[in-house]
Amino acid sequence: MLRNLPIVAALSLVIAAGIVHGRWTHRWTVSHAIEDAAARIDRLPMTLGDWQGQAMKLDREQLALAEIAGYVARRYEDRLHGDAVTILLVCGAPGPISVHTPDICYSGAGFEPIGPPTGRSLPINPSGTPAAFRNALMGKTNIPVPTYLRILWSWSTAGAWEVPQNPRLAFAPRDVLYKLYVIRELSSPDERTDDDPSLRLLRILLPELDKVLFGHAKEEMGRTGTERATHLPRKYVGVTS
Repeated sequence: MLRNLPIVAALSLVIAAGIVHGRWTHRWTVSHAIEDAAARIDRLPMTLGDWQGQAMKLDREQLALAEIAGYVARRYEDRLHGDAVTILLVCGAPGPISVHTPDICYSGAGFEPIGPPTGRSLPINPSGTPAAFRNALMGKTNIPVPTYLRILWSWSTAGAWEVPQNPRLAFAPRDVLYKLYVIRELSSPDERTDDDPSLRLLRILLPELDKVLFGHAKEEMGRTGTERATHLPRKYVGVTS
């Protein structure tokens, strides 16, 4: 349990910062779209390939104050290699979910950024749009045993994972927003990342999220397209430009 304390503290900081910004945005109504998103988020499998998940509980009162309608917090362990990665996936109204970034809010618990955040791009599949993430290295060095965290985060509304320059403005017109954090504890800030476990998990996690969170929308679009085609005048059916 002790080895998970830095991760649990990090997740608590994310929620606490969300409370401040949630109050600032003044968006406390819950739409049917948000309720549906919260129901879908629970369908993420506990087992992802060689990765086995362990659920982590967060404070319900804090979650409600931060207007987080649904969440999954899990520590996934690679049974083949022994690596561990923690994820936090949340959803809710775009206002509260879009603001604050972990490289800023973690400083409240003594973590300081080691260099500026960088961008990471990860293909979901050969034909899909690459998923964009922000990538920050945080360190807490004023303690007997320093702690280092590698944190990746991104937002999504319809399947594409994005990190716009101004998330609050970019996602304002949307009904619901998802945010994904991927957190890994490092032994040192110079730990090699040739085979980064976080990226290894994301290559399995992202396609699964695409099915769980957005598969219904794609099916609905497919049905709508078929219905439109069947209602076209006979002379247009099957005609392509």
